Amino acid sequence: MLTIKQQLIPVNRFSRPGKKLVAKRGIVMHYTADPGASAQAIGNYFISLKNQKSGDSTTNRYASAHIQIDRTTIVQSLPFDEMGYHCGSKQPYLTEALAKLGSYPNNSTVGIEMCIETDGAIHEDTFNNAVDLVVYLIQHEGFPEVIFTHKGVVGWKDCPLPWVKNPSEFERFKQRVHSRLETRDSLGPDNLQDSITFEEEEHLNLSVNQWTILINQLKELYNKKLITDYTWIDKAVAKKLTASELLFINTVIINRGIK
Repeated sequence: MLTIKQQLIPVNRFSRPGKKLVAKRGIVMHYTADPGASAQAIGNYFISLKNQKSGDSTTNRYASAHIQIDRTTIVQSLPFDEMGYHCGSKQPYLTEALAKLGSYPNNSTVGIEMCIETDGAIHEDTFNNAVDLVVYLIQHEGFPEVIFTHKGVVGWKDCPLPWVKNPSEFERFKQRVHSRLETRDSLGPDNLQDSITFEEEEHLNLSVNQWTILINQLKELYNKKLITDYTWIDKAVAKKLTASELLFINTVIINRGIK
């Protein structure tokens, strides 16, 4: 049984616009292009995009996916019925993608990021976890068995690169998904067993005094501009801060302190 860890991005203009899909027309497979990065790390990155500022000298990035998958973990960043920014394109979409996904595939698809190993490969465990997830989306979330690579949607981006280099791996993936669906269909609905469960990350288990210390420390960091999002303080006050969020804050503080 595989567990989906839900760590939803707060609604924001850069990585979670909060818009519902206009339809569920397909599934788009990506890779992270970040060797060795975990599903959790990629999810944290998408969350961090909400801290971008409009009007400054830095070019803002709009990006997100619904799911990140590595060898052991599946992290959900967006609800499956909401739009993400995973397959936008400044160039015309490919003809087949337009025919099956509509004029703007972001608003009709779910995006899945597969993590890669330090050598750039997609591990077989990651591959199999992605199969499980796609089967779940088709059987339980109303998506059709319409699976594209990112390159198959936009044409110009070599994503997922391991499958662009070796197209037979994408064909093997689709065949594995189809075989799993056929097997489950033959069992009948009364005999199907879900292979995926959902798990919301638990909040930090701190004493009242520890929460007070943490809140005061976060406020001090905010005043020093080492953190710039007051949401973290609000979550600490509500005792809803999680361990991964605290780890992310710590990483941001270290990076900004070094700079």
